[in-house]
Amino acid sequence: MKRIALMAVVSTLALSACNQPSVVGNNVSKDFSGLLNTAGSGYTAAAGTAVYVDLTGGDRRTILTATGLKANTAYISHYHSKGTAAGSTNDCTSGGPVVGGLIGGGSFTSDADGKLTIKGFQSTDVLKEAAYINIHEGATPSVIPLCADI
Repeated sequence: MKRIALMAVVSTLALSACNQPSVVGNNVSKDFSGLLNTAGSGYTAAAGTAVYVDLTGGDRRTILTATGLKANTAYISHYHSKGTAAGSTNDCTSGGPVVGGLIGGGSFTSDADGKLTIKGFQSTDVLKEAAYINIHEGATPSVIPLCADI
């Protein structure tokens, strides 16, 4: 009887391990830069971290954490390729096009303290040209409080 129970546990663990994606590389962690941290903008202390890792099977897992955002506000995020905006000094100000669509597939709402977490999976194939990640207000995408060059 003990042997049957032990075999059941081992089989369950083996099967659950098969369903977990394996990591291809190490986690990459980049700090967000506050693009609107000025008086009157509603963003005086926006900050956060973008963490991503490529998995077997061709997916990238991305987890974005942010603080200092507007309370109870919808936000969207995505990767961008490098653009050619005049006067650009880094990727975040280059005005590049979106690659890979929305991280997490839609908008996410900050909590009452202005904290936000966005999680998503995207194909690494569509992110080959990605140069930066930013977080926009959902209702006004031209308002970009955070960006991270990658």
